[in-house]
Amino acid sequence: MARGEEARRRAGERLPAAPHRFYVILLDRRTKPIQEKVRKLIAGKDRFVLGVAQEEIEAWWLGDRENVLAWMGFEEAPVDSRYARAGYRAEQDDAPKRTLDELTRCSERLDRVYGEGNLDLARDFAEHWEGHVRLPQIEHECPKRFPKLCRDSENAFRWAKSQE
Repeated sequence: MARGEEARRRAGERLPAAPHRFYVILLDRRTKPIQEKVRKLIAGKDRFVLGVAQEEIEAWWLGDRENVLAWMGFEEAPVDSRYARAGYRAEQDDAPKRTLDELTRCSERLDRVYGEGNLDLARDFAEHWEGHVRLPQIEHECPKRFPKLCRDSENAFRWAKSQE
């Protein structure tokens, strides 16, 4: 079993029985393999909500500025970084992967860099983020797409609940 599949299996064992499952699928250039995994994930299931984030997850991550800085061990963004620019807005960042890479290179807390995407760092941040995510800050930083995902997810859960 692949490493990611094993983690998903273990996570599913820890979740309490629920009438619905919520999956957020992150698409980022490799859509064909992801489509096949999604088909397998939802095969035979009729009680799930699926959210799709396409190349926005890094911007949403950067939108939670307090947690990003705390996780990397910074009190303020490094002075010469893109993240420290006056008026920085995560959703308007033309290269959020580059911004995360730049920040991870400056961080003394981390032992690796983000590059074009680093699943280990994403997992590490997710562990830091769990229970501490600042959704209003992300909505403020990413007003075009993040609130829509939240609204669509809420509406899908409401609809699913009404079908019970």
